[in-house]
Amino acid sequence: MARTLGTDFSAQLDSDSFRPFYAISFAFSPNRLNLWSGYNDIFFDSKTFVGSGNLLDISKLEETSDIKAIGMIVKLSGIDSNILSEVLTEDVQGISAEIYFGVLATTDNETVIVNEPYKIFDGFIDTMAIQEGAETSTITVTIENKLITLERAIARRYTDQDQKNLFPTDKGLEFVDDLQNKSLVWGGGARD
Repeated sequence: MARTLGTDFSAQLDSDSFRPFYAISFAFSPNRLNLWSGYNDIFFDSKTFVGSGNLLDISKLEETSDIKAIGMIVKLSGIDSNILSEVLTEDVQGISAEIYFGVLATTDNETVIVNEPYKIFDGFIDTMAIQEGAETSTITVTIENKLITLERAIARRYTDQDQKNLFPTDKGLEFVDDLQNKSLVWGGGARD
């Protein structure tokens, strides 16, 4: 997929002191979990991302010209027990996950984001494995691409009731049941 880069973003990519970062957002309920691969907190896309430093590990992103769903794996190590308890109580399958790529300005020591980070992956959590250690825990999250929904069977029927579930006032399929036993004469009147 072609992406347009801002001029400042492109300049940073060509810079000798290039400072990239990744950020990830999980839509847990009621609190989103937003982490990024740096330190301190940053704010973009109307969300605050908590710095996780080296504790965040994201697998290689693969894109193809084919339309196919390629997933990703995210590992979170050294997880705080408060986050761990929230994750354990949540039904995680199907929760949305977004991964961003951005660059930081290299002119000063402040954490300044250049342009808006790009969303490089958008999907749903498939599985989450937790490995507990004596002091810290590691969570391995498998994320499926949103294209995976193209592979699922659609459980829709062309019936009046199914249509009314989506559009209560629609009468487009109201007489489909009556058509089952109708005898239609095509091209003229009845034959003798």
